[in-house]
Amino acid sequence: MEIGIRYCGGCNASYDRKTFITNLINDLGKTHNFEIAKENKEYDYLILVCGCSNCCVSHEKYISKYNKIFIKNIKDYDKLVYDLKKL
Repeated sequence: MEIGIRYCGGCNASYDRKTFITNLINDLGKTHNFEIAKENKEYDYLILVCGCSNCCVSHEKYISKYNKIFIKNIKDYDKLVYDLKKL
């Protein structure tokens, strides 16, 4: 499973986004391939890591085969891990 990660600019981050993704890779890195998303490359899933509820991260030039997943706060972690483990 190829998963692209795209961060917002972090101007109003309410949680440590880097730690969020580091934990995700530690938990799922053996079964999923994660990388910083590249424009116009297709991923199975795209994780858009927003620092706050505005979720202003640009994603139009980033391609997801199945779904774009918006992360808005630390509370989204458990659901994201659960959903990705089902894949």
